[in-house]
Amino acid sequence: MSSEPESKIQSVFIDQLGAKYPYVSVAKSVVQSYGIKFYPSIYCVDADGNVHSVPDDRMPAESAIEKLLKNVSLAPKLPAESQYAPLRKMWDKKQHLKIRDYLAKMLAQDNLDADMRKVFEGQQEALNKRVARQVKRVKQSADGPDYYRASQKLEKISKDWKGFDVSVKAAAMLKNFKSDPKIKKEMRSGQALAKLLGKYDPSKVSQRKKLAEALYKFTKAKKHAGTYAVEQARKKLGS
Repeated sequence: MSSEPESKIQSVFIDQLGAKYPYVSVAKSVVQSYGIKFYPSIYCVDADGNVHSVPDDRMPAESAIEKLLKNVSLAPKLPAESQYAPLRKMWDKKQHLKIRDYLAKMLAQDNLDADMRKVFEGQQEALNKRVARQVKRVKQSADGPDYYRASQKLEKISKDWKGFDVSVKAAAMLKNFKSDPKIKKEMRSGQALAKLLGKYDPSKVSQRKKLAEALYKFTKAKKHAGTYAVEQARKKLGS
């Protein structure tokens, strides 16, 4: 996004630098509301929608990006022919159960075209890899230490993969989280920290000062003592 004239954006970013990503021209007031200070500003968002960097942090290290990319999986590429449109639509809508059943039905046909069978087998393999990746993420969630974020991931997996065993496993682990007093405390503290961070705009001096005061109080609160959230709050306070 940029508040600069479209002609300048076109000349510099598209024509000279050859940018392939979409760009949007917006009013300056809109840019300011995002707290943008640098051009270009880079936001790193993981597969679960969590923001791992903001303009003040600049771009994360390559090693951090590589780690985050391990959890990213784009919809498998399909041939452009119209017969693949239904499957393409299912992938776009992340209808994993429908994809599984559709592929099983198509591959069960004895007279299926050889080329189509090859495509559908490739799609089935891609789906199976995704399921395996979700199973791994569920297992990793048990290790913490950020049980609040882990619970969000489990809720998403349980919803997005309904009808699969991994959805049941995610729901079961989430239930275990809520029955464990220590983990429940971690989840409450993590949620409280996330809510606190969302209240302030650190790009503004007055807001940054209030955020620092709030973070300090958070680290001293007895109800959050000994939690991972307090460690994170201290790191934020230090920065």
